[in-house]
Amino acid sequence: MKQFLAAAAAVLLTAPAFGMTIDQAYQEMSHRHANLDLASAGFTRDEAAYLGKIFQLVDLAIVEKMQTYTWFQSEGKKGASFRDYKGRVDVLIAQLEGVPAPARIGAIHRLLIEAIRDQRAFFEAWQQALDVGQQGQDNAPAYQSRGRYLKTSSDKLHEVYNNLRALFPNAGQQNFDAFYDHLCVLDLL
Repeated sequence: MKQFLAAAAAVLLTAPAFGMTIDQAYQEMSHRHANLDLASAGFTRDEAAYLGKIFQLVDLAIVEKMQTYTWFQSEGKKGASFRDYKGRVDVLIAQLEGVPAPARIGAIHRLLIEAIRDQRAFFEAWQQALDVGQQGQDNAPAYQSRGRYLKTSSDKLHEVYNNLRALFPNAGQQNFDAFYDHLCVLDLL
């Protein structure tokens, strides 16, 4: 637990100047932010601890996604650049990989990490398209490749949500709402 907190603190301490909070990221998406009820009878203690850690990191991934999306949309005037995003999301992915998943959640864990990697690839393709365009070259293929990553990330996040609902049918509406809110706001679509 100490390693997780130290790593999370390191991510938070290196926040870009834009400094979007988790609540602001949810507001940018015009979405509520339901919290997990980790005391729910629908989880074992290990599952609750795991889900608490994972969804804290998902919230940080949401902030990074929103800051970089804002940067691209504002043509670099606001938010955090892809270069900032890339380094910070690589750290988040490493943190996610370091959280031991209870055996029956392993597939969900892998899908979540893959979805965030696909988002990283989406932003990387967007940056490549801009770089190619600035050189006066045809950047249509680079822009088109973004769509593939957008779709695969979204599909994986939908699968994570559906699997969480199926795996924890007794988790309660508060947790179903929290699963939905976190994964919906993380989704790029």
